[in-house]
Amino acid sequence: MISLDDNKKIGIGLCGIGIAFTTLGVFLFFERTFLALGNVAFLFGLALLLGPWKAFRFFFRKEKWRGSSAYFLGIGLIIFGWSMCGFFIEMYGVWKLFAAFLPNVLSSLKMWVPGASIVLNTWPLSSLCNMINDQRRLPV
Repeated sequence: MISLDDNKKIGIGLCGIGIAFTTLGVFLFFERTFLALGNVAFLFGLALLLGPWKAFRFFFRKEKWRGSSAYFLGIGLIIFGWSMCGFFIEMYGVWKLFAAFLPNVLSSLKMWVPGASIVLNTWPLSSLCNMINDQRRLPV
């Protein structure tokens, strides 16, 4: 099993809190405060999980400029009061930044979370999962 130090444990917790606050902000009709708190918690969690320098390098790589700029533009729009537009621009940025990790996340969910494979193999979700897995196939 992988040994985690305290910073990584706190980082995982802050990322989870960030996702929870963002979800709560969406459920409360794009409440600006919850969306902003979710963004701040997620960014601090990512910095603690990866380390500040690696997190900085992740966001500011040359090939990820489109996703990073959309993500930070969305955060700025949320802070300045355009919650719905900012959220959708931010989700585009999250998709561009983290799309390469999605096949790994889906396979981990299917293997380790009880019942997740049953839920992800139902009709609407199975077609979405197949699209995500086929999108990142390497040319052989």
